[in-house]
Amino acid sequence: MLIAIPSDPPGGLDAPISEHFGHCAVFTLVAVEDGRIGEVSLLENTDHEQGGCMAPVHALKARDVDVLVAGGMGMRPLSGFQQVGISVHFKENATAVGEAVELYLAGQCRAFGEAETCGGGSGSCGGHGHGVDHAEVVREPIVGPADIRDGRIVTLAYILKDTEGNILDGSDRSGPMRYLHGAGRTLPALEQAVAGLEPGSETVVELTPEQAFGARDDSRIVQAPREQLPPDVQVGMTVTAEDEGGRRFMLRVVGLDDEKVTLDGNHPLAGLDLVFEVTVLGVEAATAEEIAHGHPH
Repeated sequence: MLIAIPSDPPGGLDAPISEHFGHCAVFTLVAVEDGRIGEVSLLENTDHEQGGCMAPVHALKARDVDVLVAGGMGMRPLSGFQQVGISVHFKENATAVGEAVELYLAGQCRAFGEAETCGGGSGSCGGHGHGVDHAEVVREPIVGPADIRDGRIVTLAYILKDTEGNILDGSDRSGPMRYLHGAGRTLPALEQAVAGLEPGSETVVELTPEQAFGARDDSRIVQAPREQLPPDVQVGMTVTAEDEGGRRFMLRVVGLDDEKVTLDGNHPLAGLDLVFEVTVLGVEAATAEEIAHGHPH
């Protein structure tokens, strides 16, 4: 089974779920077999000019996606998914991709209906705020400098590297970074570094592990008997585990042999000094609804 979830850059299990389905930067595709998470891949969203709001439907169908988990959408794409055999489910209270996958696998993501679509019941664009219709957002012009500050929508092109110059991610791969400045949904140190910049500005931001994804914690590296995992498990796959309190979390397979599997619960970028090469593509005034919801529409 292949599950797709609209995601904010850079995508992946830890990425926030994009609240604007039709215009998300990327879809995170999560392969699931026997109830376990396997390969995680990314699919860049299709330009709406190349097929309108049905473009994501055709793109996901071409990748043999079985299930879409999202926050909301219009009736037209929902009907399109139903026609091509892709089951659509509501993300409930999940905020990150991995959380949504876990909820779906636990049977807690209800199927989409009229109440979850824009213009229908409590799931309308103005109700849940999971805006999915494709009406253009009307913004007030910025009076004065169009610099980055709290309450403005920021779009950044970026290249993410380690200190040796190896490229780890970037907007060419995952799409531009778009966020509401001051809402706390991006790395605080990165927000501070770009504050005050205007469109066209470029900067290089160096982050320590503590400013980025935290230090590596060796206690989060564990081993499990090989027979407790699926027979086709491979290094790089992600599996789920459950602690004594019943909370489920993700682990990456980092090593295995015939007897045991080594699992890592750290973020993939934990412990790394990171370098963001950033170009400011745009700064816009946020609407009152975007400020209330904490994200761009």
